[in-house]
Amino acid sequence: MTQDSASAEAEVTDERVSALLAYGLMDTSPEAGFDDAVLVASALCAAPAARLCFVATGRPRVAARIGPAAGETGLDDALCAAVLAGPGLLVIPDLTADPRTRDHPGVTGPEGLRFYAGARLETPDGLGLGTLCVLDVVPRPAGLNPGQAAGLGALARQIMARLELRRAVSRRNADIVQRQETQEIREASAVRLGETALLMRLAIEATDLGVFDYDLVADRLTWDGRTRTLFGAAPDEPVTYAGSFLPRLHPEDRARIDAEIQACLDPRRTGLFDSAFRIRAPDGARRWLSARGRRVVAGGRATRLVCTLLDISARKEGELALQAIRDRYRLVTRATNDAIWDWDLSTGTMVWNEALQAAYGWVPDQVEPTGAWWIARVHPDDRAQVDDDIRAVVEGRVSEWSHEYRFLRADGTYAEVLDRGYMVRDAAGTPLRMIGALLDVTERNQVGAQFRAVFEGANLGIVQLDPRSLKALRVNAKLCEIWGAQPEEILGQSVAKWTPAEDAVARDALHRRLANGEIMQETLEKRYRRADGRLIWGRVNLVSQVLGDAIQTTAMIEDITQERLAEERQRALIELGDALRDSGARGSMLNAAAAILGRTLSTARAGYRSVDPRAGLSAPGGIWPASAAAADAAPRPLADFPATAQCLRRGETVAVPDVTGDPHFAGDAAGYAALGVRALIEVPLIQRGNLVGVLFAHASEPRDWAPGEVAFAREVAERAWDALGRFQAEDQQRLLNRELSHRLKNTLAMVQAIASQTLRNAPDFETAKESLAARLIALGKAHDILLTGARESADIDAVITGALSIHDDRQPGRFAIRGPAIEVGPKAALSLSLMMHELATNAVKYGALSVPEGRVVVDWQILDGGAEPSLRMAWTEQGGPIVRAPARRGFGSRLIERGLAGAIGGEVSLLYEPGGVVCRVEAPLAGFQSVD
Repeated sequence: MTQDSASAEAEVTDERVSALLAYGLMDTSPEAGFDDAVLVASALCAAPAARLCFVATGRPRVAARIGPAAGETGLDDALCAAVLAGPGLLVIPDLTADPRTRDHPGVTGPEGLRFYAGARLETPDGLGLGTLCVLDVVPRPAGLNPGQAAGLGALARQIMARLELRRAVSRRNADIVQRQETQEIREASAVRLGETALLMRLAIEATDLGVFDYDLVADRLTWDGRTRTLFGAAPDEPVTYAGSFLPRLHPEDRARIDAEIQACLDPRRTGLFDSAFRIRAPDGARRWLSARGRRVVAGGRATRLVCTLLDISARKEGELALQAIRDRYRLVTRATNDAIWDWDLSTGTMVWNEALQAAYGWVPDQVEPTGAWWIARVHPDDRAQVDDDIRAVVEGRVSEWSHEYRFLRADGTYAEVLDRGYMVRDAAGTPLRMIGALLDVTERNQVGAQFRAVFEGANLGIVQLDPRSLKALRVNAKLCEIWGAQPEEILGQSVAKWTPAEDAVARDALHRRLANGEIMQETLEKRYRRADGRLIWGRVNLVSQVLGDAIQTTAMIEDITQERLAEERQRALIELGDALRDSGARGSMLNAAAAILGRTLSTARAGYRSVDPRAGLSAPGGIWPASAAAADAAPRPLADFPATAQCLRRGETVAVPDVTGDPHFAGDAAGYAALGVRALIEVPLIQRGNLVGVLFAHASEPRDWAPGEVAFAREVAERAWDALGRFQAEDQQRLLNRELSHRLKNTLAMVQAIASQTLRNAPDFETAKESLAARLIALGKAHDILLTGARESADIDAVITGALSIHDDRQPGRFAIRGPAIEVGPKAALSLSLMMHELATNAVKYGALSVPEGRVVVDWQILDGGAEPSLRMAWTEQGGPIVRAPARRGFGSRLIERGLAGAIGGEVSLLYEPGGVVCRVEAPLAGFQSVD
């Protein structure tokens, strides 16, 4: 504080002391008027405590007080200063949240004050002298209502009006005659008191309070209009304590209320009256009233009892109804052997019924009324799971809870229990309480120990049921596997939820028999809907029998879905065989196969599309429309489906449950979306290593294809393709004959060209004979490779190895040949064989194969980066003598550079590097694989 602010504070304090002296408020004794003011303030604001304080120097002086929270706590020190700091009311809804008050003993101590509202006592010239305040032990987030705030302010002003009157009296000239002075003072007081009474009455009328004023000296009882209405007294009807008040009380409450009032008037007591009682209203209904008041003392004895009355009938009836519910609940819990618990989540308290002691030995004195006490008695190995499951219910992830765990008895042993709990929420979904029942299943579990070993290890799904509710009591792992659900998703649930709606009639008939206690043993086949929505078939052996005093129902379930589907698919394959025998053309065979595939797999779309093997992935034709006759069957380019096309070209069957959720097929999703396809099976049709067609089934919704369904699609495709092959065998033979004639002509033309060029460039006959023989041997080996099978193509590795074998025989291991498997056509095979022979011959004469340590590497790879795939191949010599380019190019060099390029297209480069000859080839893959 600065020197100037300290000086200003001292000046205000001096001015306040002077004003209090002028008003006669320094060290005065208690006054009845002040007592009435705090009484009215307490009743007006429905607060248990009220105070009237004046501040001079140091601690505020309490001039009047009422209520149990009236001890000296030091709280007034902070709050009076805050009120005096400015005009109007100071309202603090929660004292624990305000930094000025949260650490004061009156808030943190046993009084536990939580709410404060104070009005400033202000002189006409604006100087604050003190406060009139009310306090409560519970927070009031809404503060005071408008009527209470206005009334509290009015009381503060009337107190100051009374003080103004006192100061006016003290200023009277001492020369005025005492009698006249007294008379004037009385007249002024009457006016002021009349105004005060009017304002107090207006403040009270703003609430539903009635006033009860009992003058003990005159034995006169005064009721205001509200009190007369409550008791059914006429406006002008005289009322007395003994003749009007006591007779209107309920007979069971009359003696008690009279005794409490007499105790209030006893000087040895606190002088406070706070009670509730029943009266009979004028309409004959019973009403509950709440009365709060205090005695008024004058001359050392009680002279008056002033109270306020409030009709609390609605609240009381609600409390009585709630108590009746609690009584019924207590009786119900006594009628069961289950230990029932009720957990109030807002307070954390948990109460148990008497069965906790009867079943588990816990006497009430040993039980803490908290959820933590219960959780602490769950076996340590089970505790974390129980706690997690309870949290799931509280957080709203599940609505009901059922759990088997071990619970500690009072004697230190553990009981195996089945606990079931249910959550209660308010309209907004906020959890309020959880109620559950603890059933001891120890004996049942011990009796069934041997059964459980069989139960858990069985290869059949087993579920034990409550025959009346049909809720699952126990399931084994196999049943969970069959239904695709976790045990906690099944236990405590009715098995009816696993039956499809279309089978509800048969299901309900069976359930009624079980619920009626019928003893039965039946075997039946039923459909079930798994947790993922898929329908399956189950063979059920149902046994309901009497064990002891109870009926036990057990169902043993075997998944026969694949049996059913296999039978259905076998019938479909027989039908397909008949259809293929009756078909006389390629299109009708494949369309018949597609129709059977779609009907058996229950897909909306199934069909066949051919693929041009010569165009490869760039083919404009498509394979994806639903059927040849469908309206949306326009061809789609294979480039729209790169991932699918890649799998199909490798001969792989494509089965995708959901193309939008499979990252491998993300690039195909847009193409399928345009066709309305989400799930698919595509079976490639391969001819001579090329993809020539696809048989497919499409679904518009995601679908988890079973292995049997994929195998069935392959079987349909293979049978149709084999039938088509037999149908086309004769036509194929004619084509082969024509191809053989065409190939023979090409071979003779190539032999003639090779002989002519060899003889033309040979220096002598012996050289010509040797070169010609080697070239014809290489050409013969290439033909051998092409004619070893029924195909019109050969593996590139076999072509190269065959062409180089004549040179590798001399010094084995001189060649390293590596690259992916590729089928090449006849023209490429012959030209490639001749090129390899020429390169090897030159290497033997001049290059790496002319010395013992020399080696040759032949490698190749497929490039996919361009518009269409291409093949890049390299011949690389290593470890030979230094190589120089020849001064003259002979026929062999021209054969290397032009023969293969002319046959298949592309480029061939022959480089004479110092480390050895390098020959590079790059050509379209389609050229290498062409069968023309």
